[in-house]
Amino acid sequence: MPLISLSRFDGPLVERDAEVARLEQAVRSLRSGRGSVLEIVGDPGMGKTSLLAALAAMVAESGARLARGHAIRGDAVPGQIFRNAWEAQPDSTLNPASARGLASAWAAEPGGAVLLDDVQWCDRTSVDIAVHLVRNPVPGPFLLALAHRPRQTSPALLEALDDGIRAGTVLRVVVPPLTPDTMAELADRWTGGPAAHAASAASATSAAEAPEPGPALPDLTAQDEPHDRRLGDAAGGSPRNLRILLAAGWDPVLWPFRAGGDPGGLLREAAALTAELEFLSPEAGAVLRGAAILGDPFRPEDVVEVCDLPADRVLAALGELTHADLVRPRDRGEFAFRDPVLGHVAHEHCSLAEQSVGHRRALDLRARRETAAAPLARHAEHLLGTDSGTAAPILARAAAEVVARDPAAAAHWSGLALDHTPHGGQARAEVEILCARAMIAVGRLDEARALVHQVLGQVSELPWQIALRAYGAAADVERLLCRYPEAEAIAATALGLLPAPGEGGALPLEAVTMIYEYALVQTLGGDHIQARAMIRKAVDTETDLAGPAARATGPTRPTGPARPPHPTEVAIRCLAVCQDAYLGDVDVAVKEARSCAAAVDALADPHAGQAPEMFATLGIAEFYLEHFDDASRHLRRGLKVASGGTQLHVVLHQLLGLAVVDLFTGRLETITQWAGQAGQLAAAVGSQEGIGLAKAVRASAMIWTRGRRDEREILALAESAIADVESHHSWWALSALGVAAQVQLLGGDPEGALRTMLERADGQDVAAAQPALEPSLKALMALAAVRCGDLPAARRWTEVAETAAARLALPGQTASAVRARAALHLAEGRPDLAVDRFEQAVDRFTRAGFPIQRAWTQTMAAPAVEAAHGPEAALVWLDAASTTADALGASWVREDAARARAEPATGRGEVKPPRPDDDGPLGMLSDREREIAALAAAGLRSREIAQRLFLSPRTVEAHLGRVYRRLGVSSRGELPRIIGGRSDS
Repeated sequence: MPLISLSRFDGPLVERDAEVARLEQAVRSLRSGRGSVLEIVGDPGMGKTSLLAALAAMVAESGARLARGHAIRGDAVPGQIFRNAWEAQPDSTLNPASARGLASAWAAEPGGAVLLDDVQWCDRTSVDIAVHLVRNPVPGPFLLALAHRPRQTSPALLEALDDGIRAGTVLRVVVPPLTPDTMAELADRWTGGPAAHAASAASATSAAEAPEPGPALPDLTAQDEPHDRRLGDAAGGSPRNLRILLAAGWDPVLWPFRAGGDPGGLLREAAALTAELEFLSPEAGAVLRGAAILGDPFRPEDVVEVCDLPADRVLAALGELTHADLVRPRDRGEFAFRDPVLGHVAHEHCSLAEQSVGHRRALDLRARRETAAAPLARHAEHLLGTDSGTAAPILARAAAEVVARDPAAAAHWSGLALDHTPHGGQARAEVEILCARAMIAVGRLDEARALVHQVLGQVSELPWQIALRAYGAAADVERLLCRYPEAEAIAATALGLLPAPGEGGALPLEAVTMIYEYALVQTLGGDHIQARAMIRKAVDTETDLAGPAARATGPTRPTGPARPPHPTEVAIRCLAVCQDAYLGDVDVAVKEARSCAAAVDALADPHAGQAPEMFATLGIAEFYLEHFDDASRHLRRGLKVASGGTQLHVVLHQLLGLAVVDLFTGRLETITQWAGQAGQLAAAVGSQEGIGLAKAVRASAMIWTRGRRDEREILALAESAIADVESHHSWWALSALGVAAQVQLLGGDPEGALRTMLERADGQDVAAAQPALEPSLKALMALAAVRCGDLPAARRWTEVAETAAARLALPGQTASAVRARAALHLAEGRPDLAVDRFEQAVDRFTRAGFPIQRAWTQTMAAPAVEAAHGPEAALVWLDAASTTADALGASWVREDAARARAEPATGRGEVKPPRPDDDGPLGMLSDREREIAALAAAGLRSREIAQRLFLSPRTVEAHLGRVYRRLGVSSRGELPRIIGGRSDS
């Protein structure tokens, strides 16, 4: 009978290049007239059969004869596998003594290959024949290929093969598990494309805006792993297991407790595995099914109780199962299935009655040992419908235990509990709130909103503590949907329910949590002053959460040992320091940030996971304070704590925070990937402002790394980011506008940058609304004004930047203000003063850890240095900028430095010093307008002018429009008459 069904060979093998090379070596030997023995060895399902199919194709192509055989377990015909291969041979002639001569005659011309699969199941005569052929290789062009599982293969054959390896007569091919990337490739091939979730996330980003490739980032979150990679991990690198899980409808929420939502599909695809189970003795089959009910790992004594069998018979059955390599011993007297997929197949092989009785016994057994509900949930699921009164409360408690670390499981379990909990009353309301919280954490915001609003419909019938939790969840989901007015109204209503503080002024947990939620709403909505007032009230008031060490000492205070602070207390303090830093109260913020960092660092991950936003708020505070290493450390730890699906909106904050930190500190290789992941996650949870900020950060990274070659595309991305956020007034929106404005300035659109800073946030001054960044943002506006030739505005904004920088006393913010003054001095024709200020800015950018800003400053300073100290001195500055740019991958700075080297000081696109107004109509024009008008009068087109002055064509057209209006002309054709065809360039 044929060995391989060619329909199982799905095209080219993946990640088997080394193995295929060994097969080709064997076929080359066959073609040259030499014989060999090829051993293909590996665990079940790893692809040994596929390799044999590839070998069969090679042999057929070589022109040699081909025979194939497949051992059938339980076949009592002596020499069965060889008889299948050599069907023409009489029974009497096939034995170990005659096999070598038969093989030699059969393969004499033009050579031949016998490929045998599942050799571990051979009958005794077939084993003896194989051993004889291995120990006595057939002379001439004869290839014998044996594929087998070494744990189940006859020891005699294993010994012969090992001896052949040492003698050099056997070529061994070990088939290892496939890597996660290869498993993902197979899943794509077999399902017709990538997982649905990946496709939907990718659709949120257009092809023109797709993140560019970059180095692999650490796998810090489960969200970062594609669905197919996680599926490949579940399959253990086995292609067959992958097929089974795909057929089962694998769901990461259900795994590892269930293989998927389609047990029938699982059993259909696992027919080869279930066939193995049919050969077990009745008691071994019962023990295997009982072990599957218990789940990996399991102990023999537990199997005794679940199967209701004597211990000696269970041990005998486990011996049989171990010999069949269905289960394997582990440490501490435990056993586990050969792989998890086999365990699920065995479980689905149980009858419904076996499952019901077995899971009831397993539940009772675990309940006697466990105080936690989560280990019981797997068994409780299987009692729904038969004993829901017992199962539903267990599932609800299990969901509450894991919601902070595994909200996907919590949403699943609480959803099942809701389906079997009577409507109305406090018990159902608590499960509904829990389920809503879990759904919020995994990004199912619309479902969470609908569920929590059901609770609010009966909130008057609930105790105030539960009512506050419902209002808190409702405010949370509205905030995450960027519905800030609704979130604020809900939070304010909840605050009105707070009871008066008890004796000593202590606030209960529900009150502190509600104040925290309200302050978060205010923060993200942009009202930081009110948010700080609220959060300070909670921090300054004693709470039931604080240990004695956190309270003021006094004669009436407890004197016992202090207990660690509650995570919510730490989180509210982190939010308070974030407000202090954002509003520019640097002295207070620096001191509090150190204290908060110590408290956060002391929390174990499971405790910190109860309030994971603390990492985002603390990291953002440290970013504002220019403690960038601390900010990166806390944001990265926050991603680790949030692994497994926890709090998608928190992960979004952390990803955006890391992108911005890397942007300021010049880690250009990672910014685009952080921002790309954030953009996909923002699309998944429906955060338009998150999408906008992610786009702005990506555009900023692109302008630095790609330079001017993709300027149009980058400016379009920045404009898209602005459009996403300009109708909002939140912290995210303001942050996105500030980042996008710098992209516009670098991209040659200074007027666009000023419009973004002054008009796009509904007329709000973007810089003034962000006290912590006001010096750098006002300085950006001043640079844009210099580029536009509006020196009075540049002076005004430079003075504001200097005042704000003096208030903050942070080196990076001060450097920005100093650089703006230097650029203004240069534009006013005072290069000596400009050089001094540029030197100060470079020094402060260095101390702040802003290498890319330092390099940009050095290129910007080159004209002043050349004017004050000569070309050689300017080249020193440009060389330093180029060195930094090369190290960072900052193409924009490198190009700017190269342009500065190639052009004289008067031709670098810098604004010329102001000159007295002409007596004629040119007196009505600014310096920039006069420069552009002169070039237009000389016959240059808008794009040529833009290239000459490093502006965008749109900016040139805007300038020309004003020139036409001020000079009273209708087109550029009239300009030579007024200007005289003169070019100032």
